[in-house]
Amino acid sequence: MHLDRSTLAAVGWALCAAFIFTLVFASAKIVGRAVDPIQIVFMRYCGAAIVVAAIVLVRHGGFLPVKSPQPRIHLIRVATGVFGELCIISAPLFIAYEDATAISLTDGVITMILAAVLLKEKAGPVHWVAAMTCLAGAMVIARADAGFGALDAPLFGLGFALFGAMLSGVETFYIKLLSGLETPLGIMLYANGLAVAMTLVPALMVWQPVSGGDLVWLVMLGPVALIGQFSWIRAFQCADALFVVPIGYASIPFAAVLGAVAFRQDLGVMEIAGAALVVVGGALLAYVTSRSAQAGVQ
Repeated sequence: MHLDRSTLAAVGWALCAAFIFTLVFASAKIVGRAVDPIQIVFMRYCGAAIVVAAIVLVRHGGFLPVKSPQPRIHLIRVATGVFGELCIISAPLFIAYEDATAISLTDGVITMILAAVLLKEKAGPVHWVAAMTCLAGAMVIARADAGFGALDAPLFGLGFALFGAMLSGVETFYIKLLSGLETPLGIMLYANGLAVAMTLVPALMVWQPVSGGDLVWLVMLGPVALIGQFSWIRAFQCADALFVVPIGYASIPFAAVLGAVAFRQDLGVMEIAGAALVVVGGALLAYVTSRSAQAGVQ
C-alpha cells in the first residue's frame, strides 16, 4: 500500500505521542500512592513550562515573538484539558477503573464529530468504520480485566467519566484548531504556563515530599511530556483530526504491553485481540486517508 509523505508523517507523530503519553499517564503507577495525582500533574506541567520557556528565550530572546493573537482559545483548551484529566482521574473513586477507562475513550469520537461539523473535515463511511474499529479495539483492552458484563456503576461516577471524556474531546479539537494557526512552540508555552497557574494551589494543598527514583522520574516527566505534546501538534499539522485521533488509541495497546513488561500484569487473549483491532483500524485509516489525498479530496 502506497502512502504519501504527509500521511506517513502523521502516523509517525501520532504513534510517538501515544507512546510518550502512555508513559506519562502511568506516572501514578510508577511513583505509587504516596504522591497525589494533582501533584504529579502539576510537576509535569511545571517541568515542561520551564523547558519550553528556556527554548523560547534562547531562540527569540523574549516571549513577545510567540505572543498569541487568540489567548482565549488557549485558555479554553487548557481549562478543558486540566479539568477533563481531573474528572477522568476522579471517576475510578466511584466506579471500576476498567469502566472509567472504557468510558473515557469516547473523547476521540467527540473530537472527530467536532472536527467534521465545525472544521468541515471530510470523511466517508469507510473512514468512520476504521475509526470505530480503533475505538472498539481500545475498549476491548480497557474492559478485558473486568469482563464484558453490563456497567453497574453509580450515576455520579459515570457522570465524572463522561464529563471528563467530553472535556478531553473538546481539548483535542482546540489543539487541532491551534495547530493550523500557530507554531508548536507558542502552543506549548501557553498550554504548560496556563496549566501551571491552574494546578499550583491544588497541588500545594496536597503536596508530599518526593525523593530518590520517584523524584528523578517526576523531574523528567515535564520534558518527556513536552516531546509528546510536540508530536501530537505535528501530527495535527500533517493530517486532519478525523485521521489523527483514532491513531491515538494506540496508547491502549502500548499501556497493555507496558503493564505486562513493567508491572507484570497478565497480557491475555483479549488484550491481544484488542490490539489487533487497533492496528487494523489504523492501517485502514492510513489507506483511506492516503487515497483521498492522492485524489485531491483533502
